[in-house]
Amino acid sequence: MIRAAVLYFAKPSAQAKVQALAEALARGLRDQGAQVDVINGAKVRDTKLTGYHYLAVGADVRSLLKGVLPPELAPALANGGIVTGKRAFAFVAAAPFGANATLLKLMKALEHEGIMLRYSEVLAKPEAAAALGKRLKLD
Repeated sequence: MIRAAVLYFAKPSAQAKVQALAEALARGLRDQGAQVDVINGAKVRDTKLTGYHYLAVGADVRSLLKGVLPPELAPALANGGIVTGKRAFAFVAAAPFGANATLLKLMKALEHEGIMLRYSEVLAKPEAAAALGKRLKLD
């Protein structure tokens, strides 16, 4: 059985939106038969990601044009154990401006840690996240 983690980072004002996207994505992954844990990266410290086969990492938009990443992201990946070579999906909650820049920075941060990025997306609605979770290739 594939073990997957949906790790998300959100500021308090965007918490509900990003969490809903993460939960919906996890639902879609579970429909494929995966065992999925949803982890709030902003609240949980020292989460070990070594035991997971697949990672989905998401964030909210914090800057209109610059693509600023959450400050908790880099330490979470660095302290998460062995993540090199893991397959991953990157997502950002949709926003009027800055979503693509944030997604690009998130992808670069994941690849910097040696994570093999398989797919990335800007997600607007939980329904789209659930549908995408059913289509992602986990193996």
